[in-house]
Amino acid sequence: MLKPSNSTYFVSNVESLNLGFNLIGLIIAFGVLFAIFKFTPLLQSLSPLIKLKPKHIGVIVVSIWIIAFTTVVLNSWGAYQVQNAIWANEAQVISGCITDHKTVKSNSREETFFVSGIKFKYNDYATKQYFFANREHETFIQNGQCVTIVYLSKYGNGILKIDKV
Repeated sequence: MLKPSNSTYFVSNVESLNLGFNLIGLIIAFGVLFAIFKFTPLLQSLSPLIKLKPKHIGVIVVSIWIIAFTTVVLNSWGAYQVQNAIWANEAQVISGCITDHKTVKSNSREETFFVSGIKFKYNDYATKQYFFANREHETFIQNGQCVTIVYLSKYGNGILKIDKV
């Protein structure tokens, strides 16, 4: 469904994401950190250098790891849900010409437009698995441009693919 063609302007790579890779890397990193601190004098030599007790250094390192692990799990969960929606054929396809294209400029830039009565919006600050505005802001998304869009309605009409018509 998300295979690019000669007329593809944008296609998400969310179908091909390997969500377990980051988790495995963090688990390996935890094991390595544990081994370094448990079986080497590194923790004892760091303690006077940074003026913290070895126990406190361990707590700080584990806290940073827990934050990283939680962040990866939460980010991966969102991508996992999108992948499942694609694999369950929940993505919808619509064709038509762009109308009512608007740009709102604040700290960043958000754009909205309609295709066949369906509203789409995107921005230039979140580069998730969905379509986002190019930082150069010179896209072909403009009134009158005819497109075919693959999107997920249950995820805020997140655009997965745009083909030029």
